[in-house]
Amino acid sequence: MRVEEKKVITWAIVSLVVFLITNWLLTLKMMQLDKAVHMSEAIQVTWIAIAFYAATIILAVLKVKISYYLLAVVVAVYSVGFVGMLMTMINDSSANYLVRALPIVMSAIGIWVNVYWYILVFRLRAVYQRKSMKKQLEKRAKEFKK
Repeated sequence: MRVEEKKVITWAIVSLVVFLITNWLLTLKMMQLDKAVHMSEAIQVTWIAIAFYAATIILAVLKVKISYYLLAVVVAVYSVGFVGMLMTMINDSSANYLVRALPIVMSAIGIWVNVYWYILVFRLRAVYQRKSMKKQLEKRAKEFKK
């Protein structure tokens, strides 16, 4: 496995962990949300997030070509989730600003992690394209020599 692939997978796992921590922070009563997040909802969201990330990461480890595209969709969905959590804490929480700060900062970190993940995956794509172009050039060079 390439270094670039390991970085992409590692940062996807970081994204998942930050999402889960932020999600569970919102279940705390001290967040004083207008509409409280119930424990059953948090558990359901946790299992769904783990399943989506795990499935796409496993496909990436197995080198299924479409895996990084699927993982990009998952990261995009959870990026929207981070924005939603950020907006919820800003607009729908009556907790004091110090209490709100942690989930707001965690959401911002999650957005940053996901943007960085996209930067890494675009670099990985460039590596794959160079490898493919090199292979094609070598093939054409062999055909030309014949």
